[in-house]
Amino acid sequence: MKINYIKQLLLLSLVVLTTGCNDAEFLDTPPETFLTVDNIFTSGTQVDQVLITMYQQDRALRSYVDNNQGRVMHGQGTDVLTVPTFRENTNFSDYNSTITPRAGRLNTIYSELYQMISRANLVLSLAEQTDITFESEDARSYIIAQAKFFRAKAHGQAAQLFGRVAIVDEPTTTVRFDYEQAERAEIYQFAIDDLESILNDLPEITSEPGRVVRGAAQHYLSEFYLGVGIENNDNLAYDQAIKYASDVIDGGIYSLMTSRFGSRADEPGKNVYWDLFRLNNQNYADGNTESIWTHQFDYEAYKAGDNGARLRYPYYFSPVWRAIEGVIGELEDVGGRGVAFLRPTELTETIIWEPSISDGDMRGEESNIRRTVLYNDPSAANFGQVVPQNVLDEANLGLADGAYFPIFEKLTTDQFEGLDDGERREDIWRDRYVIRLPETILLRAEAHLRKGDTQLAADDINLIRQRANCNVLATAAMVDLDFILDERARELFVEESRWNTLLRMGGNVASDRIRRYARYDYQVNSLTFDFNTFPIPQTVIDRNKDVIWEQNPGWEGR
Repeated sequence: MKINYIKQLLLLSLVVLTTGCNDAEFLDTPPETFLTVDNIFTSGTQVDQVLITMYQQDRALRSYVDNNQGRVMHGQGTDVLTVPTFRENTNFSDYNSTITPRAGRLNTIYSELYQMISRANLVLSLAEQTDITFESEDARSYIIAQAKFFRAKAHGQAAQLFGRVAIVDEPTTTVRFDYEQAERAEIYQFAIDDLESILNDLPEITSEPGRVVRGAAQHYLSEFYLGVGIENNDNLAYDQAIKYASDVIDGGIYSLMTSRFGSRADEPGKNVYWDLFRLNNQNYADGNTESIWTHQFDYEAYKAGDNGARLRYPYYFSPVWRAIEGVIGELEDVGGRGVAFLRPTELTETIIWEPSISDGDMRGEESNIRRTVLYNDPSAANFGQVVPQNVLDEANLGLADGAYFPIFEKLTTDQFEGLDDGERREDIWRDRYVIRLPETILLRAEAHLRKGDTQLAADDINLIRQRANCNVLATAAMVDLDFILDERARELFVEESRWNTLLRMGGNVASDRIRRYARYDYQVNSLTFDFNTFPIPQTVIDRNKDVIWEQNPGWEGR
């Protein structure tokens, strides 16, 4: 059964979970009775509830789009995702105002990562207490492994996004103002050490979808070793990245889905890529052999009170159709009730789908990216006819530039749940991929490329392109970082956290790609410097007043 994200241990609300660099201060007057970490936990089941909050927190950070930081984590402001002009005040693209050391959404992302680290350290300390009973030594070891996994993941991703930040490896019991910066490669290595220490304690597969498995740790080991290699120009680190990716790709557990599958496999006009994003098709236990780790979403849990157990993708990622006469703007055939908070850039809308590079590619077919919409109001004289492009263009001018764009079927459904309960066609309740095998393959391709083995990189990329029935296969001469980033956009649009990908690549990759594919002039005009990290939040620098923290290059004084 799925992990139940509904709060199961109300006593946890009485425990103060410190947040690393954001420690809480306590009142001086002690109460007559007080539940503390030392006496509230008596069993491994209770400790596991803290882990469940970490799964929930990771899900929120990567899956929510109904908050500013959630949109950033989906890639807003990168080369793949932007906003229509009428949403300009919500964008994350202006390097003079929204992307600065004082940006609230960056501070929130940083805080969420260190809250996860704090919870992980709490679980690790509890697992060492002799007065807490666990079901078995294996159960205790698995709890430790999951906590170290999240601690490693949060440290590694903090390094990707913010560069030189702090390593926090133990619970914090007092307010501290002296966390020291560590080098980016040092932070990656700390995460690597955690992950390598737990491989034997993680199961290869699990009967409880959503729980961490060994393949997820091996994937991040590949990613973080790649980070070390980039920082240190270290071929041995690239070799390790290749090794751990190969353990996943060639280990006999995972394989690309090449045939139709799931309850809707017999529907004509669709393909296996479409199947990947249908309800109940996301988990390894569902027969999806390329699923490594998923976030769990469930309509019944949502109805029971877990407001986070939904994906608001149709609402935020679908176009606005309300201004076109003859189109009912919230039905299945227009992607649901879209309000276009986010939209593809020209790169993801058209450029990567040009026939010269993507001829025959199922990922760009109409079944997966719907570019044609019919008038769907039965009372309209033109009911059933195609809405012509000139009508879309005129409506765009009347409402705002960029409100009409293709419908990405991976971000919506034609079978909405909850309509009888009053739900609108705004949310979906399919599970969300955190790691899918194609991403691991592309990590290995990148490591091969960085070692100079362009043919091996092309061979890896072609595993994915052949599955997509693409008639254009990569050659050694074609493969560079831009080619890999374009392939990631074709396969992993909205699945990957694009900012993590761009920033960890180092050099000028992020700023160059953003300048090349940004939709609006104000984004390009404000990007007057190169960067490969976000700014460290100024609140973090100010709080660590007993040591000296340096702001990341390019962000000083902004």
